[in-house]
Amino acid sequence: MANPRQRRKLRSGSHKPVHHSRRAKKILKKQPRCYEALGLVSTLTPIASGGTEKPLVSHPDHADEELAETQPEASTSAAASTSKPSGGSGLPKGYGKIIRDADGNIVDIVLGDDDDEAEEEAEAMEEELEGIPDPSANDQLAGWVGLGSDPRKRAPESAGTRVVQELEQLSETRGGPVARHTSSGEQTTLQRLVHKHGEDVEAMARDRKLNVDQRTAGELKRAIRKAGGFAELGKAG
Repeated sequence: MANPRQRRKLRSGSHKPVHHSRRAKKILKKQPRCYEALGLVSTLTPIASGGTEKPLVSHPDHADEELAETQPEASTSAAASTSKPSGGSGLPKGYGKIIRDADGNIVDIVLGDDDDEAEEEAEAMEEELEGIPDPSANDQLAGWVGLGSDPRKRAPESAGTRVVQELEQLSETRGGPVARHTSSGEQTTLQRLVHKHGEDVEAMARDRKLNVDQRTAGELKRAIRKAGGFAELGKAG
């Protein structure tokens, strides 16, 4: 048998579907939505190239006439865009033309002018760069070229600079292990443990009042060795 809550839900009108969905198709047929005026597409097909729709023809009799009028304009505009030359050769950019004789043999290949223009621009750029004087030959500009160092006075065989040499000297002077020191708080805690338990590290590890950090016996032994040993901690007290 059904749950009482489910029976009440079936009898209730709040859980039933909206009445608008019953007549939605009928309303849309009477009042079609103009998606193009809203800036939307009518269908969300992945093949669609993006937000434009074909113009709706009001009278099918005049459809052929309108298509005949629009097609020549489109063809002429496409021909004008493709046949627009990029240079003096009359070929569009990125295209070429193969010239053959009467027998079909290749006589010549004519390319677009974009390659020639690129070569001319590269040659002009090289000429401009060659015309710029070398700043290292000038006494006033030589110091600015090397960012503070004169390139003419720089020895080419020396691989290390002044900064590298200073870093090497600094690393030589600071070589070896770094000496570790016990902090004052840790030393006070170790002194109290040594005064109470002597050299019994196991008892120190079990002491919960003084061994607040709950260190193990091995950790306490290493800490005491770093602090100077049992004798040093006993003298300090």
